[in-house]
Amino acid sequence: MSIGDEIVLEARKLSLNLNNKQILDDISFNLRKSETVIMMGKNASGKTMLLKTLAGLFTPQEGESIVFGKNIYDLKREELNEVRKNIGYVFQKSGMFDSLTVAENVTFALARFTDKKPDELRKIAVDCLHRSGLKDAENKLPSELSGGMLKRAGLARAISMNPRLLLLDDPTAGLDPVLTDAIADLIIDLRESLQCAAVVITHDLKFAYKLANRIGLLISGSLEGMLDVEEFRTTDKAAFEQFREGNLNGPIPIIG
Repeated sequence: MSIGDEIVLEARKLSLNLNNKQILDDISFNLRKSETVIMMGKNASGKTMLLKTLAGLFTPQEGESIVFGKNIYDLKREELNEVRKNIGYVFQKSGMFDSLTVAENVTFALARFTDKKPDELRKIAVDCLHRSGLKDAENKLPSELSGGMLKRAGLARAISMNPRLLLLDDPTAGLDPVLTDAIADLIIDLRESLQCAAVVITHDLKFAYKLANRIGLLISGSLEGMLDVEEFRTTDKAAFEQFREGNLNGPIPIIG
């Protein structure tokens, strides 16, 4: 995969404190066009909050999230909505509206932000669902889908507006190894067809190695570092080795 020079996203010294607890601490990294960065770390290390902060769902006390050249914390609501049209977000849990059909969920943002007619919206929904490996699911309710199908529906919704940036929060959580590998192939296909960049959270090393250009490790809200895949596999840096090998002893706290 060819990585472009264009910087799609840049986190600059992000620090977030909620209820007197440091959630994110001085996080900086960038993401180039067609690149995939994987963020890993133990539970409660700040991964999900990092994604939400990058997308402007939380505003940090310090730092900037530069998306497509704009600091999203400085944007007015209308400007922020324009930026978000180019971001596809997959939540850790499905985030589907229970009362809407799968097709209506997939095109919810399109229906809100564009003037497309119902027939156009349905055609887009069906196309995105097919691209995500779901056929004949458009009329179903989310409650009628299996866990793997919900993950695919979430991806279909994320790509419905042909985004330039994907933010994927643990898209294979709870899936078996076969489904996990299928989702990895799907994300690769979508990334290449859309020529978009992606930040992906996962705990699955095999999944990470298959998708990533670089892998970052979060520890208690701080970014320990970001390494190329091969370096992540082989480094003897203590924190990376501890996480990779699943050791109890090391600089990553077991409780905290």
